Amino acid sequence: MRKSDRNALVQRWSILLLVLISLSLLTRIARADGGVVLWQRISAPFTITLFSTEVPLRPGVADLSVLLESTEGHSPILDARVLIELEHEAGMIIRAEATRSQARNKLLYCSLINLPKSGQWKMKLHVRRGDDNADVISDIVVGAPQPMFLSYWKLIALPPIIIGLFIANQCLRRKRVQFKPEWN
Repeated sequence: MRKSDRNALVQRWSILLLVLISLSLLTRIARADGGVVLWQRISAPFTITLFSTEVPLRPGVADLSVLLESTEGHSPILDARVLIELEHEAGMIIRAEATRSQARNKLLYCSLINLPKSGQWKMKLHVRRGDDNADVISDIVVGAPQPMFLSYWKLIALPPIIIGLFIANQCLRRKRVQFKPEWN
């Protein structure tokens, strides 16, 4: 392989690596306003949608967000009270209130709940707005904790990526320095 072909290949791989790094940083931004829909239920007069930033849920802090809409016009409801109750299959009960002040997206009611155990959880969602009440019951599965290596793979991968970009930079600089046009 000629040196110019090798340098062109290094340059292409460097650009591809830079694009992949950029895309991996954007994926977190794209999912920041509520996450993934876990379920949607209609309990008159509300349409209730539950979001989570992580699927599957794992032990630790879980960001659960609720979108309330009227069933008639599908307009968001911003003046309700949302209570979340989680009951583990072993009998442990966790209660929390979801509020709009905790949410980044002010159309959602958000609650950060610490899930101490994996397993089956029964979720009871109580919604109250004036004289209107709704209760929704659902099962939620909390998976096993993620291995430490998988939790921090982006941080672990960062130094080799930086070293690779530095090597590609040095190869490209060497190519520029070796090329000296002759002036006649």
